[in-house]
Amino acid sequence: MQHSPATTVPNPIIQLRDVHVRYAGADDEALRGVSLDVLAGEYLCILGGNGSGKSTLAQLINALLMPTAGTVRVCGINAAEHPDRTLELRQQVAMVFQHPDDQMVTSVVADDVAFGPENLDVPQPQIAVRVDKALAAVDMSACAQADPADLSGGQRQRVAIAGALAMHPRVLVLDEPAAMLDAKGRRAIQHIARDLNARGITIVHITHFMDDALLADRVVVMSQGSIAQAGTPAEVFAQHETLHQLGLELPFTLQLASELAPVLPGLPTSGNAPELACAISSALRNAKDARGAHSGGNHVYSHDYSPLYTQNPPERLAAEQPAAIAFHHVTFSYADERNARKRPGLLARLRRARGGAGKTAASPAPHGPLAVQDLSFSVPAGSLTALIGHTGSGKSTTVELACALKVPNAGEVLIGGMSTADLTRRSAIRAQIGYVAQLPERQLFAETVFDDIAFGPRNLGLPDSEVTVRVTEALAEVGLDATPGILGRSPFALSGGQQRAVSIAGILAMRTPILVLDEPMAGLDPVGQQRMRALIARLNQSGRTILVVTHNMDDVAELADHVIALEDGHLAASGTPRAVFTQAAEHVPGLPSALVFAHRLDALGTPLDPEPLTLKTLVQEIQEVHCGCSH
Repeated sequence: MQHSPATTVPNPIIQLRDVHVRYAGADDEALRGVSLDVLAGEYLCILGGNGSGKSTLAQLINALLMPTAGTVRVCGINAAEHPDRTLELRQQVAMVFQHPDDQMVTSVVADDVAFGPENLDVPQPQIAVRVDKALAAVDMSACAQADPADLSGGQRQRVAIAGALAMHPRVLVLDEPAAMLDAKGRRAIQHIARDLNARGITIVHITHFMDDALLADRVVVMSQGSIAQAGTPAEVFAQHETLHQLGLELPFTLQLASELAPVLPGLPTSGNAPELACAISSALRNAKDARGAHSGGNHVYSHDYSPLYTQNPPERLAAEQPAAIAFHHVTFSYADERNARKRPGLLARLRRARGGAGKTAASPAPHGPLAVQDLSFSVPAGSLTALIGHTGSGKSTTVELACALKVPNAGEVLIGGMSTADLTRRSAIRAQIGYVAQLPERQLFAETVFDDIAFGPRNLGLPDSEVTVRVTEALAEVGLDATPGILGRSPFALSGGQQRAVSIAGILAMRTPILVLDEPMAGLDPVGQQRMRALIARLNQSGRTILVVTHNMDDVAELADHVIALEDGHLAASGTPRAVFTQAAEHVPGLPSALVFAHRLDALGTPLDPEPLTLKTLVQEIQEVHCGCSH
């Protein structure tokens, strides 16, 4: 269904009128006079940069937050005026938070999903049915008896969504639900959201994935606490320049249509990939026929062709090149770590990763399910290696093993030639490798920004003058000025983007030759993602070895020169991005958007050769075919 982009609609299930929100101690308002109506059964997508007010808006809908001024009415209830009806409201509105750990409450997945229905006094037999159906909907039935603490970030997000589905809500609020998921997981969430919406559930979907918005009835774009744009997806995405000024980007298909407009005018702008592929294929065939008619079919076009794939440097993986990280037949199980009290806390583990003291005892022989099994690979020195795999494939475990935060039950992990099991070399290993975890802002802990960044260098025993130099230079690398106002502030008083920058600066200040980044783009808006890509590229160009875990295959195509793909804890494929994506596609969690689109054209009888991995090269290839330039 398509609804009018007008702000006011009859009988809305969600109604905001001139809503203002100011957090305690904040200089600026988080929301500034927002008015918005949402119809029952509508699918609303909310876009906007980090700090634009999207999550604040979500919390108002679920009565987790009350407005400073203005009124919020959801399912006919104004929780600010009638706080005694808050529970009644929440029985009808379920929410999936941006970070799944924020809503994990038990140590068994099935119990966690059952928690909401139990609090609604749903009869036990019905709870069991709801739990089974919810877990099946997110493909997590096999993990029903698992401990959420033992799951990957993406798996925990699926469990959080299942918990919301089990509530049978009238309104489902999704706050970045796919931020930690692979391409398959994202498609599953899209399918779930569409299915629930088709059943009459109102969906409010907050996302940084522009393609998600194409599924919605209506799109709202937030900026600096206000609604900057509202309308159907077609109406909003038609405002290219406005979106760019707001720090957003077009969905892939609309970017492609826009880039090709000068040579292929009149392409559809609906964002529908099959429709666009048909139009491009038809235009290319017509151009070819026209050239043949004009030349009698005998003219041969010449073209000074140069390789297009300059974003992937020549293979630097010669056999004789030393490995920065090497895994030799590594096996690891969490079976002996299920009791969280036996494990060091996350803060302690992150402090060790940043140069703090601490030892890890050798792990015993595994007993139970294996997170990784007989895993062997190497990360070449100086490479930018992408570690990819489906959610739950063992990526985060591999990263913790690579950073000596865990020791294998069997096999050996070498960092710069040193075994992570050699306790006598622990300090030397820590000086070799820096680790930026998922949601790195959660590893902040000091009272000031300066002390947080200085923690690692101080643990190296460096003089105060050198520590200061490193703090200043690390802040500059992440785009922050080392002013007294920044250095003396509490890191917890910074914006989300600034917190992430400071946490990364704490790792960079260690000046380790190897950096491991676990999902560095997760939760960032398009501008933040572009800054992170540029930072990663600069760090690699400066000589650092980078191992980056990512679910974004477009980032792999743009940045990496080496790929390691995991599948169920095993090595599934390794090599250049081109080799892995074109020769081992069945073993990767997804393909770059450009390659997927090229496959659409191929199926329509318009193959591209070589197959493009990025938007830029896809556009170039299509232009080459259109003009008839021979390769």
